[in-house]
Amino acid sequence: MKTMSCRDMGGPCDTKFTADTSEEMMKKGSEHLKTETDEAHTKITDQMETMTPKENEERNEEFMKKWKNTPES
Repeated sequence: MKTMSCRDMGGPCDTKFTADTSEEMMKKGSEHLKTETDEAHTKITDQMETMTPKENEERNEEFMKKWKNTPES
């Protein structure tokens, strides 16, 4: 199990999430962004929705690097 914050995943806050897999962590982070309505979270959500496939791939690669470097908790 690993723990990452919204900020660790490229978001604007320090809310923490735990997950067993990178897919589960990405899902939790995505759900968090969608439920937060403040300007900082909304800005990230809007950016994600307008990403090109290449930008999305690059963002996913960056996340996977962070995931791999996150120690087990």
